[in-house]
Amino acid sequence: MYSIKKQLVNEKQFDLISVKQNNIEVTFINYGATIYSIDIPNFKGDMENILIQYKYLEDYIENNRYLNAIVGPTAGRIKDATFNLLGKQIVLDKNFIGKHNLHGGKDCFSFKEFKYYIEDNLKETKVIFSLNTKEEEQNYPGNQKYKIIYTVSEGKLSIDYFANTDKTTLVNLTNHAYFNLSGNLKNDILNHKLQINASNIIELDDESIPIKKKNILNTKLDYTNLRTIKDERFDGIDHPYLLDEVSINKSQIKLIDPISRRMLTVYTTYNTVVCYTDHYPMKYELQYNAINKKYMGICFETQNPPNGINIDGLESSILKPNELYYHHTDFVFSIV
Repeated sequence: MYSIKKQLVNEKQFDLISVKQNNIEVTFINYGATIYSIDIPNFKGDMENILIQYKYLEDYIENNRYLNAIVGPTAGRIKDATFNLLGKQIVLDKNFIGKHNLHGGKDCFSFKEFKYYIEDNLKETKVIFSLNTKEEEQNYPGNQKYKIIYTVSEGKLSIDYFANTDKTTLVNLTNHAYFNLSGNLKNDILNHKLQINASNIIELDDESIPIKKKNILNTKLDYTNLRTIKDERFDGIDHPYLLDEVSINKSQIKLIDPISRRMLTVYTTYNTVVCYTDHYPMKYELQYNAINKKYMGICFETQNPPNGINIDGLESSILKPNELYYHHTDFVFSIV
């Protein structure tokens, strides 16, 4: 079951697409193919939103936080905003500290209007977003066709990422959802419990650029065993975790709020997840009169290794003509 509410926001067409399936209700926005809200029950059965949400719709237009939106053509930071492709140096926007590229720069999909259609039945509802890009309108080589399929079913939100190109290019897609399982932003996420099945990260330099693989067992970034996010060593997480075993059938991430007893379990075909604990909250006002402070949300940006094309031994995210880019991520919700 679904409904669509259309409204004009600063001269941009915003379609709010609300989908309900049994114990879950998800609302999407066509702008940025954004997840506006996810309402699920706590252990008492109270339905509440478990995403950070801006108070004002117009803030999703600027959205420097990339809040809950699709990120592409390339997620993450690319060193010096450049990479070599087939012997040619490709130069991107330097939109991160004036030196590097973040999330594709001006070409980022978080700021684009997607076309969409809906497939609905009793067990699941699919919202299929599409976007076509042209070489003359972007810094990336070639013309691309992208498709993002959100599937809402009982206790689950799935994302399928598709892309193809007519020239060799770089593609690395993700969603930048900020989760907070307390419900309606009642608390921050510091007392949530977290597990990530990753013994290694991609180490960051002083400018937060991924540079090389690094083992993190028995360090402050080690969440291989379920534990409270904050301990005496905690100072925020904003790191690419390299998953130990890639399988869509393997639980890669668990997040639990002990108070609401909500649990999020993440499955993915990607080999990397950037975990970010929202310690640069920026200026936006939030729904529910929540205080816009550090650690109000946590992101699990499933993707290929960011900056991988510039790091020996890591996947490069190169997409060639006649190849299909495809990845899948499941967000499964339950009560513990």
